[in-house]
Amino acid sequence: MDTSKDRLSTKPKQISWLPIVLVVVLLAVLFWVMYQFKGEQRFAVVKLFGKGDAINFSKNYGYVQFPSNEKNYGALLAEKGDVLSFNDAVISFNDVTNDSLEIDDSGDSLVFVNGNVNTIIIAGKANLIPWFQKMRRRTIDNLETIDFRSKIPASYIPYLKKIAHLKPNTALVFEENGSQIIIEDYIKKSNFFKPLFIRVSLKQNEFPLLAHWKTAEYLHLNLLDTVVTKSLPVMPALKQCIINGGDTKYMNAAFFKNNPQLEKVSLFACLSDYAILKPLENMEQLTITNFGCKGDLAALKNKFPKLSVLIVSGVFTNIDLLGNYKNIRWLGLPENTSQKQFNTITAQLSNLQVLELKGSDSVKNLKALQQLPNLRGLVIIDTITDKQSLYALKELRYLSVPDRNKTDSTYVQTLKKSLPGSIIVPNTGACMGSGWLLLLMPAVFLFSLVFPRKFLKKYFKKNNKNGTFRANKTDIQTNQKSSA
Repeated sequence: MDTSKDRLSTKPKQISWLPIVLVVVLLAVLFWVMYQFKGEQRFAVVKLFGKGDAINFSKNYGYVQFPSNEKNYGALLAEKGDVLSFNDAVISFNDVTNDSLEIDDSGDSLVFVNGNVNTIIIAGKANLIPWFQKMRRRTIDNLETIDFRSKIPASYIPYLKKIAHLKPNTALVFEENGSQIIIEDYIKKSNFFKPLFIRVSLKQNEFPLLAHWKTAEYLHLNLLDTVVTKSLPVMPALKQCIINGGDTKYMNAAFFKNNPQLEKVSLFACLSDYAILKPLENMEQLTITNFGCKGDLAALKNKFPKLSVLIVSGVFTNIDLLGNYKNIRWLGLPENTSQKQFNTITAQLSNLQVLELKGSDSVKNLKALQQLPNLRGLVIIDTITDKQSLYALKELRYLSVPDRNKTDSTYVQTLKKSLPGSIIVPNTGACMGSGWLLLLMPAVFLFSLVFPRKFLKKYFKKNNKNGTFRANKTDIQTNQKSSA
């Protein structure tokens, strides 16, 4: 008998083409985005909640050091591998997905980040034994740093040995006065760790102590001499070196000669020239900050072909040389950059992805920015006199502009309407940024423009009723979440 059920079972099934088309289009968009953003670095706005000052030592923005409290937060522009600091706490930014950090350093012995123990402080005034006795493996899952501020009590040794077994690469900090004595005490009593990061305050005659850490990849050195004539010892694994010498007026040209493998260098000092950089042929990132004196960029001429990040803060001569670095992706211009130099350098560096303008009152016309097709991040610390030019930068993914008064606030709101695809944050130091990755591949954003959610829901509902495409509400929500 030819029943209706038989007729239904023998009828050819209709192929639902729309899901296939959606997948093909999405793949095409992804390939297009990958091509457009090839070689692009991943930068993030990192929010730091807590009471104190935050700074990115690796990049040293002119605007990132500011107070935070319960209501406001500090926000740093950072990329993977940057060294951040909040008060005395050191934070290595290696997890770019964790870009919101709530910091509690109110105690004498522990610093918490997002509710987890980040730093243990060993100081003579505090007794850590009760805490050590309760310590479990999960207690130190997020431990990054041990800060030694005094000699180590003998009763701490078994616990430090246990921590070293579980977290051998824990960062070590020795910054107190008399660091040499504390370091020697550590080496004698508890030399269990193989740290990747070292932060120390030393005089040049104490440099040989650094040779002890063969595994260190990051060194943050606070120089205690105004004149430095000695070189750093050989540190074979060293990749990044941050030199903080606020009172340092001279550094030996051979300072880095034993570590030519360095890839990232940040210099904070009052130097007239930068001959110390000459041995560093593998350098990919250079941050130079001058304190109260005029520097000379002549040492950069025809050198460092691998540089992709070059941030210069302060007053300098030979600024025009910055235009020779065709591979630069992130550039910070000195505060005495002229309008002519700005126009010339931006014309020469057409591959720029991030640009910082820090304190140059001479740069009043920003039209040259429209000639940078790959510009995705822009930081302007100066007063903006050419507001109209920014409206045309439709490809920006991140824009930081001054917000010091009501007029600035109104302009920020206007920019947000004009540049809907950009993360726009004020750089006053309060409530700055959304915490999103900068330069994030906007595949989902583009996909949502091509196929609005209302259309998709209407399609799913219709086909579910006809029995051709069965997807319940939970499945749709799950798919939407996974896409996002």
